[in-house]
Amino acid sequence: MEQLIPSSTVGVKINEWYKYIRMFAVPDAEILKAEVEEEIKRMKEDQDLLLYYSLMCFRHQLMLDYLEPKSLNEERPKFSDLLEKIESSQTKLKGVLEYYCNFFRGMYEFDKKEYIKAIRSYKIAEKKLALVTDEIERAEFYFKMAEGYYHMKQTHVSMHYAEAALNIYKDQKTYTVRRIQCAFVVAGNFDDLESHEKAVPHLQKALKDSKAINKHKLIGASLYNLGNCYYKMKEYDKAAEYIEQAVSLYENDKSDLLPHTLFTLTQIYFKMKDIEKAFILYKKGIEKAQAINDDVLVAEFNYLKALYIDSIDKRTVFRTFSVLKDNVMYPDLEELALDTANYCSGFSSSNDKEFHEAKRNITSIQPTKFFV
Repeated sequence: MEQLIPSSTVGVKINEWYKYIRMFAVPDAEILKAEVEEEIKRMKEDQDLLLYYSLMCFRHQLMLDYLEPKSLNEERPKFSDLLEKIESSQTKLKGVLEYYCNFFRGMYEFDKKEYIKAIRSYKIAEKKLALVTDEIERAEFYFKMAEGYYHMKQTHVSMHYAEAALNIYKDQKTYTVRRIQCAFVVAGNFDDLESHEKAVPHLQKALKDSKAINKHKLIGASLYNLGNCYYKMKEYDKAAEYIEQAVSLYENDKSDLLPHTLFTLTQIYFKMKDIEKAFILYKKGIEKAQAINDDVLVAEFNYLKALYIDSIDKRTVFRTFSVLKDNVMYPDLEELALDTANYCSGFSSSNDKEFHEAKRNITSIQPTKFFV
């Protein structure tokens, strides 16, 4: 008869598996996951350990969905199935297991853009953080809190958690991905504080580090974030240079981030008054947005046409504002409303004949109806 493996031995291996998950080391994490699954078959039943294993499967899935294109995820288990398995467990969550369950649940809600639900789960997990002795795990928690509060525009709270995470990650050579992500959050907070010049060094370092580890998704994000930062500084030539590089990379990788990146690039060229280039990007971008059934992005592309091509089509402009409001996208609504006010202010008094002539030329060749 085959000797049973102690659950404590399997628990140690799950901890090692989690270490690779946090490092985004996919091949190593996959190997450890397979080894754990084999050992569980030869382990004496332990409900707490099995729950810990289920939680780690859930966290493994979050890692894969962050790093790998969606087209590669078709054979992966659904998050809803994993959650149901975890939450229907007969074992009452307690101690560190309660921390992990709420922490991972918060990460799941964050990925669905349910930021309030995410923070709610994180705050429950925080009550058990004192039980976590692993310093890197505490850094993980601080980073996710920073990320969540950044998206909720709680700038100073986000910066507090980001700095706490960086203080731990800075001495860990194997956590480059997390340092890059922390840089994004810090830079984003500086942008929200309108201290864009302070954001640039963080993003330049992120781009350098992303290229060093050859992670395309992070390279693209670094390029986009740098371009977006220069865009807010109204340095449109630099902004276009970086975002065009991001577009090229996303096109090669068939990334689902391409449509949004095309939208920003289209905005930039309209503001540079390169109306013909902007209109080409508009047509390409709205086609990509329609292909992924992103109604909000389609509405935003229609807004650009309504404002810059159709001589301020008020009905379409306000329809876009309504879509953004319905989807609780207030930062986007604020940005577009301000752009509209600034453009309308200059439109009535503009003597830029070259710009308006280019617009008339575009209007004469565009289709008479757009299907959205």
